[in-house]
Amino acid sequence: MQSPPEQPSRIAWQTLFFKVLLLGSVAALVLWLIIRLSIVTAPILIGFFIAYALNPVVVRLRRWRVPPILALTVPVLAVLALAVVFIVVVLPNMARELVYASQHAPARIYNFILKLDPWFLSRTGNRLSSLIHYDSLSGMTQRLASELFGPAQTLIGWLLSSVRDVFVAIGNFALVLIVAFFLLDDYEKIVNAGANLVPRAELARVTRVVKRIDAVLAGFLRGELLLLLAAMVCFTLGIVLLEVPFAFVIGPMVAVLYLIPYVGVVSGLVLCVILSALAGHSALTAAGVAGLFMGFYVTDLLFITPRIIGNRVGLRPLVVLLGIVAFGELFGLIGILIAIPILATGRILVLEAVERYQRSSAYRGDHADALSCVQDEED
Repeated sequence: MQSPPEQPSRIAWQTLFFKVLLLGSVAALVLWLIIRLSIVTAPILIGFFIAYALNPVVVRLRRWRVPPILALTVPVLAVLALAVVFIVVVLPNMARELVYASQHAPARIYNFILKLDPWFLSRTGNRLSSLIHYDSLSGMTQRLASELFGPAQTLIGWLLSSVRDVFVAIGNFALVLIVAFFLLDDYEKIVNAGANLVPRAELARVTRVVKRIDAVLAGFLRGELLLLLAAMVCFTLGIVLLEVPFAFVIGPMVAVLYLIPYVGVVSGLVLCVILSALAGHSALTAAGVAGLFMGFYVTDLLFITPRIIGNRVGLRPLVVLLGIVAFGELFGLIGILIAIPILATGRILVLEAVERYQRSSAYRGDHADALSCVQDEED
């Protein structure tokens, strides 16, 4: 009788358990410190994401033999210029549109309700305006505006109501740019230092996993930011030209909605058509709004996503949106910042675990086959 083959080596479950417990404890401690020190870690995390997004640009400029100081400062100054344009141009217009909406939207909505009165009366026997009073509609709008602006109802009053917050915001923004600049300068050193801490036996596996996580984050973050910027510019300019009310508020809003697959473009289109109808525009304006949305959607499907953004490597915008909402509810601003990295990392780790399981003897049944062969030989 032949001796049975050697049993496959069993996993040291106790060792694995303590490794997972140790890594989980360290991750929980780091997360707690990040949340606890959010006043410091939030600007640092934002600076890290900016450096992460701009690093390929810096690498490309260095390959083009651009002087190192220019290769670092030009991308950071470009981010600064975009931020200044947003604060000086976009943000005041958004605030002005919100104030204007809080003052004039009730009248427009009520005028539209009055136009619906004959149709509603012929079918229900009551006037719609008798069910929805102008005072209650105006009060609801004013309460919403007060929640957005606080006691101030003008942009200047809003800014001057808390000078300390303005200076804190300026200081945090300066900290973000400083962190981004120094992380860009030492990006390769930081990566190499992290690699030197990995045990040599696990270096190849860890490097492969980190590269997969980097591909997910890079593909999604840079792709979605580019798509968001294109959608924001296109929708805002188009809505302004079509004279849809509150363009500087609705434009960025529908651009964010557009990132939600299928639902976003329909929601943005319906919202703009309703606002156009409330403003008393003709059906031609509604057709122009529909053409704007459908034109950008087709352009995205045929050109932007396949040729510029490429594959979004599994992180669907709807999943990311729900994750951001959940993490934001749990951890505030820090949760919003860490939602995408945690989702990307968790997805890759789950895929790695599934792949290792499918390569194991427990999944393939090698051990069971070996035992059945021995049993057959004994019989």
